[in-house]
Amino acid sequence: MRPEHLAWFKDLLEGRASVSWVAWFKRHETELANELPRAAFLRLKFNHLDEAEPLLRKAGIDITPSPLAKRERLYATMHPSVLDENGRPKETFRRQSHHGTFGFFGDGDLAKGTEALRACLREMKGYPITTHAQMLQDFCFDAEMELQYGNEKIGRTMLELIAALETDDDLLAPSIFAARVALQA
Repeated sequence: MRPEHLAWFKDLLEGRASVSWVAWFKRHETELANELPRAAFLRLKFNHLDEAEPLLRKAGIDITPSPLAKRERLYATMHPSVLDENGRPKETFRRQSHHGTFGFFGDGDLAKGTEALRACLREMKGYPITTHAQMLQDFCFDAEMELQYGNEKIGRTMLELIAALETDDDLLAPSIFAARVALQA
């Protein structure tokens, strides 16, 4: 594998890449298909960043994954139709997320945005507990990413809503605790 590809994997996993997986792979797919053995190419194509980490280790390149690596893994699974030329979610797609929260906040309607977030949390309660717990964990992760790297107001509001939840369920408690910790940071 070319050193520049490995360098890009490292940058992506450490949160410095300006282009996300889908856009990068689209630009380099033909050359990778020609340069890599078929099995290695297919592992990279379908396993995305899960394959990039072992390739870096095999090449002796140390990495310190950033929290942004999880977000990049999510972007790598998204359909190209909702991603921009850099492989990041399009603004129109983002505005619709979490029942339109990003759109409401972007338009300055904080009350509607907050209510949309509350609706998301209420909707989660209708799922089986394991699904509910995973959805809450993902919601908390989104909130932390927004607080640190995106729209701070949305991230803070999301975390405050999660932190205000009360539960005695061991599956939901970790996300609530994580939200409380993130707000104190």
